[in-house]
Amino acid sequence: MLWTFESRDAHGAYDARSDLIAHLQARATDDSDIDAAALVFGELVGNVVRHAPGPISIALEWHAGIAVLRVRDSGPGFDWREVGPPEPLAESGRGLFIVRALAKHLRVVRHERGMEAVAWLPVQRRAKTGPNGAET
Repeated sequence: MLWTFESRDAHGAYDARSDLIAHLQARATDDSDIDAAALVFGELVGNVVRHAPGPISIALEWHAGIAVLRVRDSGPGFDWREVGPPEPLAESGRGLFIVRALAKHLRVVRHERGMEAVAWLPVQRRAKTGPNGAET
C-alpha cells in the first residue's frame, strides 16, 4: 500500500491512517498491536510535519509476515541519533523515543533529498489460506 500527500494536508494524513488501520485489521493476527502501529504512524508523520514540510510518501509492506512502515519526506532532514529517553520537560525527542519503544525495529536513513524512517511494526500477518483451508 502507498499513500502520498502534502505534510500539511491533515485530511490526507487522516485518510492514510484510517486505510492503514483497516488494512492491518483485515490481515493481522489477533495478538498484533494495531493501536501501537497507529501511534507509530502518527509519530512518524508528525515528525515530517514538524521537521520537513512538503511531500510525504508512506508505504506499508509485509516482510516475513511482519508489517513494515516506511515514511519518507523530501525535507532537509534532521540530526537523528540513538539516544536514551528525552529529558522530562524537553520540547523534542519524545516522538522517536516512543516509536523505538513500540516498534520492533526502527531505522532512519538520510537520502540525497530527505529522510526515510523504516519501522517494523508490532503486527504479524495471519497465515494465508487457500480454498481448501490449507496454509499458502
